[in-house]
Order: sequence, then structure tokens, then C-alpha cells
Amino acid sequence: MFFGQVIGRPSPLVHPMNHNNFKIICAGSALIDTIGYSKSKINIGDDVAGTIKTSVGGVAFNICKQLALSGLPNVELLTALGNDSKGRAIMSFCKELGIITNNIYICNNSETDSYLAIEDIHGLKAAIAHVKNVEEYSQRILKPLENGLVKTNPDHSRNIIILDGNLTHATLLKIAENKKLMNNDVRIASASTSKAIRLKPFLSLPNVTIYCNKTEAENLCEVSFKNTTQASTYLVKKGVGRAIVTNGDQSICDSSINHEPISILPPKVKSIRHVTGAGDYFLACHVTNEIKQSTKVKALSQAAVSASKYVETEIK
Repeated sequence: MFFGQVIGRPSPLVHPMNHNNFKIICAGSALIDTIGYSKSKINIGDDVAGTIKTSVGGVAFNICKQLALSGLPNVELLTALGNDSKGRAIMSFCKELGIITNNIYICNNSETDSYLAIEDIHGLKAAIAHVKNVEEYSQRILKPLENGLVKTNPDHSRNIIILDGNLTHATLLKIAENKKLMNNDVRIASASTSKAIRLKPFLSLPNVTIYCNKTEAENLCEVSFKNTTQASTYLVKKGVGRAIVTNGDQSICDSSINHEPISILPPKVKSIRHVTGAGDYFLACHVTNEIKQSTKVKALSQAAVSASKYVETEIK
């Protein structure tokens, strides 16, 4: 297969008695990542030595992958793939991981989406996301969830719906207005700084958790924040049930309507080897830790440790 090795494959984290109690649906992007990495600092116009790796990525897929590797069997991916070799390879890889693919939309006249990034020792330098399928077919991606084709638990608290901020604003608005879907535990991954504004329809919903960094929170709220605590508490005051805000190597804050804010300092990263997908990895680890019934502080701390190790791991 053309995709790279799985980074930091963990042993199952979830107790067997809990395995079948949750259904997790991840909706959004699944695509082909091409990452160029150099151990040197890269300036504009530089031509430097490094490595170029191709793998399966995309926010929704990355989260699905880590949840599946954590031992969760009822993880389903909702996305749109091209009817091409890349799309078929993604489907095959999902099946190897045990990810449910029954309701993925296949675009017969479209190429599978792709993502190109350049990274150096300081992190991400630049990236281009070609997410035409997610943009064009967002409504079709979510349709199986709306019409009942996706099998869910009758106990809504056992359904976790994770939405990728790459979905269009119109689609996210439609989901936010769907009272049936909003009875579930909804988590949202902000895809990028420029797309954070798409999450506004969820700011008044108490069953929604938003994961974002401080800059994304500022764009979403159109306010500048001093730190993650100020950002996450502001989001909760706006009406969202919970907000988990990161800021690189600065503090991470988890605020919710039912608990006092929790702030932790992530471990220091010794050297940056791999940053693309780190936020997705953090979210998936955090969800897994909560399903494992860790305390809020422990779930957040362990997710931060896992994400730090991810960043320090070089793709083979």
C-alpha cells in the first residue's frame, strides 16, 4: 500500500465491557496526505534536503484511525471519496483498521481529495488542502446520519458524533438545527484558522464540545484572547456546552457549563518531527480516555502526553 506506517500504535485502552457501549461516527475529510519534512529551518524560496511521505489522512479519517487503534469496534467514517485507486486504497485501509465504511459516498466523476504540506524543525510552514469532495458533497456525506442508515444506540449519550470543520457552513448549519442529531454527544474539530468561523451555528448548543486552538477560537468569536482559559470560558459563555482550547506548548484549557475550567501544561516537545494531524490525534486520544472513564484532568493530561509523543515521532 502507498500509505505510511501507523504512528505510535497503542495497545487497546478501553475496557472490554465498554467496547460495545459506544457508537462513534466521524464525518468529514479522508484524503491522501503528502508531507515534505526537513530537519533544517525552511525560509521562503529555500530548496532543502528532507523526506517526502505519502499516507492516508484527513481530519475525520485521522480521528477514526486512532479510535480504531485504541480498540473501539464501532467506529464509522462518513466521507466522500473519488472512484479511483486512491479512494479504493483508503477504503481498503479503513477495513484493515476495522473502521465501518458502509455509508461512505463514492463520487464517480471526481478524484479523491488530497493535502500537501511542508514541515521543518519549527513545525508547519505551509499547506494546501484540496478538499473538493468534502466541499461539494457535504450534504451527501451527512445524509446517512440524518436518514437513519447509520446504526446508532437508542441511548443518545452513547453516540458520539465527531464533525470535521472542513464540512461546508451550510451543512454544519443544517446539522446544528437538526434536533434529533443534537440529542447525541457532538464533538467538533476545527479544521483550520480560516474555517473556524463555520462553527458558529454550534455556539448555542449545550451538548456540543468544540476542540480548537487559541487562534481558531479568536476567529470564531471575533475576539482576541490572552490565553486558552479566557478563550475556552468565553466559548462556554456564548452557549457551547464545552470548549477545549490548545495553544502549542502553552496551557490547554477544558471549560464546560457543569465544571470549573481545567488547565494543564502539555509536556515539552524535545524536537518536532511530525505535526500534521497532531490535533486530530489529540482529540481521538481525549475521547478514548473519556470512554475509558478517566477523570477530566487525567483524560486531558494523557491526551496531551500522547500528542506530544506523536509530534516527536518521525514518520518511517
